[in-house]
This record gives sequence, structure tokens and C-alpha cells, in this order.
Amino acid sequence: MNLKVRYLLFANYLNLFAFAFFTPLYAIFVLRLGGDAKTVGLTSGLGTYAAALMILFFGKWENSQKHQEKLVVLGFFWLSIGALGYVLVHQIWQLFAVQIFNAIGTGLLVPALRSTYAKLEDKGRETQEWAFWEGGNRIFSATGAIISGFLLAALGSFKGLFVMMAAIQFVGAIVSIKVLSSART
Repeated sequence: MNLKVRYLLFANYLNLFAFAFFTPLYAIFVLRLGGDAKTVGLTSGLGTYAAALMILFFGKWENSQKHQEKLVVLGFFWLSIGALGYVLVHQIWQLFAVQIFNAIGTGLLVPALRSTYAKLEDKGRETQEWAFWEGGNRIFSATGAIISGFLLAALGSFKGLFVMMAAIQFVGAIVSIKVLSSART
């Protein structure tokens, strides 16, 4: 597996690992904001719709872009900032605003990341490298989810969890910079 594929995998793993700290605790967060079960479903669903629309929009636009790897780096940094945005959320409408911000980052990242990964993968090893993508994503997401409750208990607040998420995602963004060099390694 070439180095650029490894960097993309590791950056993506860090991003998903950190995001998975919040995923299983999302409903608790919304309830603490004063929401109810309907609010949890509504905010989660609308956030997912927004991300889907941004992926479709940016996917079309990114086809015309020459250096998609720059959009990968931008997307990773955007999402690390988005994780910090949750620190500012005290009301449901603010949650929607942060989710829209993160939807834009997801829209920037996902099409460019997948396209860049496909271009960089090693000929004859595509199946194995996509297995590392999918299997690794699940392992890192599951690990983040498993430790999320313990982290929240240890940190004592969602704010601490969000700062930790942002820090890990920021490291992933830094790792992703390694794909910007022109030579394929």
C-alpha cells in the first residue's frame, strides 16, 4: 500500500474515530438542550439531509476541480472546526446551525476524499485497499463509540468531549496534508 493511501486512510480513521465519540451520545445531548424524542429524530434527520445535499452539490462541482486533494484537506480541517462548534450550542436552533456547518464540510470532504483515494490506490490491490477503507472505518467508528460514554464520564461534560473530538480531527487534517505533494509515493 503506497504512503498516500496510508495517509488518507489514517486521516479518515482519525476523523471517524473522533466523530464516533458523539454519535451514540447525540440523543443525550439533545435532551440536555431541552429537546425530546421528536427533536432528536428531527435534528438528526435534517442534519443528514443537509449533508446528503451538500455531497451531491459539491460532488458535481468537484468534478471540474483540478486538485481535489486540496478539497480533502480543507474538508478535514472544516470538520475539526465543526466539532468545536458544538461547544457553542446551548439551544436547538444553534444545533441546526452547527449541523449545517458540518454538512458543508462533509460535502466538501466526501466526494473529493473518495475520488482521491480511488486515484491513488495501487493497481491490482484495489479490493484489498477498499477493504481497508471499509473495515478500518468500522473498526475506528466502533472503537470511538465504545469509549464515548467512558470519555464523557471522565471529562465531565460534552464540552470536553467536543474539544477532544476537534483535537483528534485536527490531527487527522494535518495528516491529510501529506497527500498534497505531487509525487505518488
